[in-house]
Amino acid sequence: MEHMEERPVRVDETESARSAVAHMKLGWNLGNTFDCHGRWFENFRIETSWGNPITSKELISLVAGSGFDAIRVPVTWYPHMDEKGVIEEDWLRRVRRVVRMTLGEGMYCIINCHHDTGDMRSYGGGWIRADRENYMTNRDRAAYMWEQIAEYFANESDKLILEGFNEILNEDCEWDMPSAEEIEVVNEWNQLFVDTVRATGGSNATRNLIVSPYAAGANDYTLRGFQVPKDSAEGHLIAGVHSYAPLGFTSRAATWARQTIEFDCLCEEELERLFDTIDRGFEGTDIPVVLSEFGAMDRNNTPERAKYVSLVVSLARMRGIPCFYWDDGTKYEVLSRGDASVRHPEIVRAMTRAAGIL
Repeated sequence: MEHMEERPVRVDETESARSAVAHMKLGWNLGNTFDCHGRWFENFRIETSWGNPITSKELISLVAGSGFDAIRVPVTWYPHMDEKGVIEEDWLRRVRRVVRMTLGEGMYCIINCHHDTGDMRSYGGGWIRADRENYMTNRDRAAYMWEQIAEYFANESDKLILEGFNEILNEDCEWDMPSAEEIEVVNEWNQLFVDTVRATGGSNATRNLIVSPYAAGANDYTLRGFQVPKDSAEGHLIAGVHSYAPLGFTSRAATWARQTIEFDCLCEEELERLFDTIDRGFEGTDIPVVLSEFGAMDRNNTPERAKYVSLVVSLARMRGIPCFYWDDGTKYEVLSRGDASVRHPEIVRAMTRAAGIL
């Protein structure tokens, strides 16, 4: 009976970040759902605004049954906040229902603050930015948002992980080569997030949290500037990065990149360089890493996409990095939400095999 509220799933001991990452073999993003927003949508404040159906228990069960053991739930919060920053109870309750569906399947669940950051000027989002003035103006509002989220989900299992923000950018929405000050501001946002959640106490004092570098980027320059926040809870932080490399294969939008629908040797080499960069970027730190977004657009090249996901997950697995496939329900779709079925079994099978899931 889907209308009934699922009960919290509790555990007796708090799992460390490293243990949680080791147990997360493969994840899936519930994209373009709770992160919906935009000025030109009359009903942009609901989860179906971007064309996906209401998230059902059948879908969550399909995700679990397909071999995924974690779901990342991107949420855009600002459309559901009043002028004082108070988040609507109905919105929190709806997100919680999907969180509990996920935890009830025995999966890990990540709640992510999504288009409250990022290159979303035309949509009206991205109010949290890698900018000193923006930080001074919005830090109290952001802290209040994180405080409300942490308190609302305080009684959930420690398989629930909170992520501070998605792809934070500067005021010019630049993806590459931020200034040293902008990188430092991102470190301050991460510290504020960690401090705010820990201050809510209870299970949040040791809940695993995900922090990210500028733009969730996985390049040498950005990772060199990333600082692991100080934390009152030892061993409960995770670093989250994204990559859609090689962009000319994974997306038609990257017109400046070498376009190809074939996953060739040059694509393979680029992915190998990517994971070498991630290795260097976190060398000397004691923080585990997740690749919380990756994926390839459907360009009528399913066998090539299967090769792509297989190599990404394989290279990541060698380094103990679980991968979360970005599924937007349309261009990047692998699971069909309308009828809760597997849209691209070849791609899903390639991921699960590479992740060591039978």
